[in-house]
Amino acid sequence: MSSDWYTERRQNQQLEELRGEMSRALSDASSLRSRLSQLQGGMESRLQRLTTAFDAFVELSDIRYELIGFADASEVRRHAGQVLSALASGDTPPAATREVPEYWLGPAVDALRLLSTEQPGDEAEGGPLAEAMARDARRTSIFLCLALAALGRRNHVRTDWLNTAFGALAADGTVTRVQRALWTTGARGGFGSDGLALIVTRLQVPATASPDQWLAAVEARGDVARGYTPNFTEIVAQARVRERLSRLRSAVETITGDTAVLEPDRDLAYGAGDHPDPDSTSALLRLLVSEGSEPERDPLARVAELRTRITDGIDSGGGSFDDQAGSVEELLKADLGRAEEPHLAAAALRVVAAGVVAGAEELARTASVPSPRLITTEIEWRQVTLLPDGPERQSLAAAESAITATVAPLSSRDLAGPVTFGVAGLVVAVGLGLVHPLWIVAGLGLIAIGAYRYWTTSKRKKSEQADAAARVGRLRDKSTEAANELTGYLAKEAERGAVVATDLEEIHKRLAV
Repeated sequence: MSSDWYTERRQNQQLEELRGEMSRALSDASSLRSRLSQLQGGMESRLQRLTTAFDAFVELSDIRYELIGFADASEVRRHAGQVLSALASGDTPPAATREVPEYWLGPAVDALRLLSTEQPGDEAEGGPLAEAMARDARRTSIFLCLALAALGRRNHVRTDWLNTAFGALAADGTVTRVQRALWTTGARGGFGSDGLALIVTRLQVPATASPDQWLAAVEARGDVARGYTPNFTEIVAQARVRERLSRLRSAVETITGDTAVLEPDRDLAYGAGDHPDPDSTSALLRLLVSEGSEPERDPLARVAELRTRITDGIDSGGGSFDDQAGSVEELLKADLGRAEEPHLAAAALRVVAAGVVAGAEELARTASVPSPRLITTEIEWRQVTLLPDGPERQSLAAAESAITATVAPLSSRDLAGPVTFGVAGLVVAVGLGLVHPLWIVAGLGLIAIGAYRYWTTSKRKKSEQADAAARVGRLRDKSTEAANELTGYLAKEAERGAVVATDLEEIHKRLAV
């Protein structure tokens, strides 16, 4: 009797699984019909795309038929989802109903249940944790780290698991999706202080950008009030360095002073029914679970690829957790600029702290160099040397002489025109005036023209001389004013040095490297 009941129950379960497969097949067929109604382009391209989708649909049906033989593994994955959802909602997780030899997920889920309910029996030799680790230590470690973080059990995450889960970084300085997920999960407080310290240490090796590059990335988060600085080239360059140091301190204070990083990020929480970010903790956890047992991984990956063809890329299938996520350097720079992600920015700053401190020390050295006591600047288009006690006399005199030399007194060349008109007018008036009185008038006209030319030339020269005298006056005034600016600026040098020292000390204290 009991045997008939068990057989009937087993058959009912298989029928239920077949109905599920049929439902998914109908869904794919619906997607295929939808694509047919939406296909655009020329007849040839439409036919080609339709043929590709149809071939994918046929192959997908064949693969799914083959996957029926992995019903027990599918049940283990379904059970894993149920356990995660129950633990996330505070309910009692269901017990396992099936066991698949060599499949790591089953004992890993059992270990998660025990860890989440704080039952120490898992420590015993031969327990589910030991069994899962023996079957696949890396995947078990990834699963436990991500699951415990998403469920808020960060105190149960062990550094040896995290070390195994994170693995080795690629030689080209890139990280995989799972490494990036572990990175961001640790930054958001999912693994506690020890776990974050481990990840920071692992990321510091490939973070080899020059200190100036890290300074540029961090500085963007800072702000500083610009004080008045005399517009002297030598002083302006040094003032900009001091501003950079002050802005760097402001940025470090902004990132490290955000109190939100003192608590784990709420985005870590496992979401059973939503659609999390593809690289989030929950998404990578689901991707790991859906990967399947070793014999079915390739067929399941092929299913995801075929579904992408059928839906024309709408459903990507999630990819692999070992896909590349980007370079450590670029991801760190991006994280440093994320004001809306204080946990990621704070963790990134810890990774590059040594480079930032080295850059800050270099800025402080440049900013602390004594300001020049002798400045050469351009005033009224002439070079003048300034000293703390006023303009340097020799350079000022040379500048005044150069301005005065631009205006020459009246010369014979300037008088040639007026004299020529005057002499010609006199000759005409005297020599030809006896012939007819009109020549006298003409001669007087030429004399008048010569007199006017002399007056205008003389007036122009006087104007040029007056302008030169005004320029010399402005040169003296501006030189004195600039020298006073230099004197006032140098008087506050000790104050500026104290600000530089304070900025550097605060950066050292907050980054503590």
